[in-house]
Amino acid sequence: MAEPEVNSPMAVINADDFYGPQAYQEIASFLTSSTDKNEYGMVGYQLDNTLSEFGSVSRGVCQTDSSGRLTEINERTKIQKEDDEIVYYEDEKRFPLTGKEPVSMNFWGVKTSVFKYLNEGFREFLQEKGNKLKSEFFVPFLINDKIVDGTVSVKVLTCDSPWFGVTYKEDKPYVQGKLKKLIADKVYPENLWK
Repeated sequence: MAEPEVNSPMAVINADDFYGPQAYQEIASFLTSSTDKNEYGMVGYQLDNTLSEFGSVSRGVCQTDSSGRLTEINERTKIQKEDDEIVYYEDEKRFPLTGKEPVSMNFWGVKTSVFKYLNEGFREFLQEKGNKLKSEFFVPFLINDKIVDGTVSVKVLTCDSPWFGVTYKEDKPYVQGKLKKLIADKVYPENLWK
């Protein structure tokens, strides 16, 4: 929908997540310095900073090469804390995680070349799953496919900004408290929309 209006690099984010100011600074710096139309960026967060106290979460667990380029994203569902461990479940099997893994929280820096890949990928998605009510077209899956076939490269940008979001209704008071603290600490003004 945005393709006719966009003619420059852009950030793509989830609407229901708080990423923190440093994440925006990192992606802006990347997008203004990268000149390769097929070099994208992704802000990676440390897994243990993205969990909910109220249940399991799904995260795109990232693997990178020695130069900090994304080599693979594996969507892990049912990631949760169990006692002093972080684990995920797949096919009823339990797998440990360190908590230090970089994860994608869907904060991407992309170039206009992404529209070609989105159009192609969405057409394929509609043919394969378009009649399934709960099917979703995931941008990370598309980008992962383009990494694997060598079409794009993705630089993983790290930041120490807090991330938080509402996965469960019980998360809401936590998020409200975090936002109030950011306002009290003068990170954000009390009235953002003046």
